[in-house]
Amino acid sequence: MKRLFLYIIAVLLPMTVAAYQLTRVSVHDPSVVYDPVSKYYYIFGSHRGVAKSADMMKWVEVKKGKLNNGTLIGVPWKTASSNNDYSYNAFKTPQVTKVKKGGVEVSLPNFDAQAWSKRGSSSYDISGNLWAPDVIWNHAMQKWCMYMSINGDSWFSSIVLLTSDDIEGPYEYQAPVIISGFKNGTSFKDTDLELVIGEQGSLPSRYNVGNKWGERWPNNIDPCVFYDEQGKLWMTYGSWSGGIWMIELDEETGLRDYDVEYELTGSGNAITVDPYFGKKIAGGYYVSGEASYIEYIGGYYFLFVTYGGLAAGGNTNDYNNGGYQMRVFRSETPDGPYLDSRGVNAVFTSYQLNFGPDAASNRGVNIFGAYTNWGNVAKGNYGERSQGHNSIIAAEDGRTYLVYHTRFQNWGESHQVRVHQVFQNKDGWLVAAPFEYTGEEVTSEDIAATQQVATDKIPGKYKLLIHKYKLDHTRKAAAEPVEVTLTADKKITGDLTGTWAVTEGTSYMNMVIGGIAYRGVMVEQTLEQKTDKTIAFTGLAYKSGGTDGVTLWAYQTEASSTGIADIKVDDVTDGAIYDLQGRRVDNPQRKGIYIRNGKKILVR
Repeated sequence: MKRLFLYIIAVLLPMTVAAYQLTRVSVHDPSVVYDPVSKYYYIFGSHRGVAKSADMMKWVEVKKGKLNNGTLIGVPWKTASSNNDYSYNAFKTPQVTKVKKGGVEVSLPNFDAQAWSKRGSSSYDISGNLWAPDVIWNHAMQKWCMYMSINGDSWFSSIVLLTSDDIEGPYEYQAPVIISGFKNGTSFKDTDLELVIGEQGSLPSRYNVGNKWGERWPNNIDPCVFYDEQGKLWMTYGSWSGGIWMIELDEETGLRDYDVEYELTGSGNAITVDPYFGKKIAGGYYVSGEASYIEYIGGYYFLFVTYGGLAAGGNTNDYNNGGYQMRVFRSETPDGPYLDSRGVNAVFTSYQLNFGPDAASNRGVNIFGAYTNWGNVAKGNYGERSQGHNSIIAAEDGRTYLVYHTRFQNWGESHQVRVHQVFQNKDGWLVAAPFEYTGEEVTSEDIAATQQVATDKIPGKYKLLIHKYKLDHTRKAAAEPVEVTLTADKKITGDLTGTWAVTEGTSYMNMVIGGIAYRGVMVEQTLEQKTDKTIAFTGLAYKSGGTDGVTLWAYQTEASSTGIADIKVDDVTDGAIYDLQGRRVDNPQRKGIYIRNGKKILVR
């Protein structure tokens, strides 16, 4: 009979790393882009907010543009008379007057974007309506291209192109890209509608819908411009109303590709392809949804859409106040279809309430939502909520970063930017690291190729948080963690119970809790704002019936090299014994470490 010795092993102290610095900025609707010349990341947001960072941690505001009161903000506008003009002068006169269609030069309308948006309100002020720009480097033009939303009431909105030689400007208005709101009369004559669909004696009936425009057609704001893997340039756009749409752009001009035709598909409010607006890829029927953003990551085009109202919530009399939440879909082709992890299309075929406690369904992967009492920062008054209008970048450093703005549990409508690293689980779905990016060196490729956390370091005590759908934003509900223990024999005990397993040699890890499998990754992270290191899990419920799309986070609060609490000698025949791969061993003969009753035993 062999003797088994159990040894006391001290609890490991938290690992530490070199100091880092997180510097906060407030940029609403942040769109991220990398400048390889300066080696800075930039975020461009609504109301001319701009910031930059060399490391995705220390952000500083860019303040070069001129406001009406003379203070500086963002990047400057260029006009014929100034390299730093006011917004009310910057969007009147386009520089591009001709484009090619069918190989022939044709005239563009002299589109005054400010005047167009003013049709929706006599008191219109463009300064408060420059929303959610997206900036991209155009390889053919050798220009920085800014696609700016000029928002207007009653759908009198447009997305226009500005260009600059320098990412920090000045940017000059070139031409409109797409326009909304020509809902009656002859207003369409002031747009490029006829250039796209041909000369019209009157407004086509499908557009002649008056104040029912939003039931069928988009509000043309919130652009996202991206190159696909074949080098084609695309733009998605739209907010609530008739959904989110997509058109192809001309790589040589950055404007609409007037040679691409879209065949009318569907009728009435069920139109999904339109000769002018292009192809609908999400939303519709006034379902909530805005801030589309597409990035190609690991074999898929991922579409982010933010559902709900952007405010912090807490108003039981206003359901649309709050509930902002990022949802994720993916496709193998840039123009869709975009499906969630249950195979549900991002396009709606009728109205449904799609956010908050009364939502009709759980469409879109819930990468995370409101949470509190998590780590050292997101707790108390500063628990995160109403996170959204994000961008995401598969960066040149081999990492993928999710950039979003967040409001807080009890800080009014104040907001700040946050950055989390994002990984793909074994099924190719995106999972976000549970804590902010603080300089971790693991890359996207490392997840599949290396085991970032050794299996014997995983057992210990954890905080575990499940990001459920249908949180009640009217009462500022937020996900909160529970306490569990991951034992050395691959069990989960405590407030929730289940099992865990790793794919040896990789960073893939699964947790099964309550019969639901969460498939994700285990990595090392920093408990910001300190230098203490922890190990953290992020996973997604997948192929689990109605729970698909739910995200689970966990991080270790206490660990030991063995999890053993005392010394004793036992007979090997008492209780089931497992090796470190979780395989049952009835009578261990080989010397080494085995597991019994959640404790490690040593066979000598």
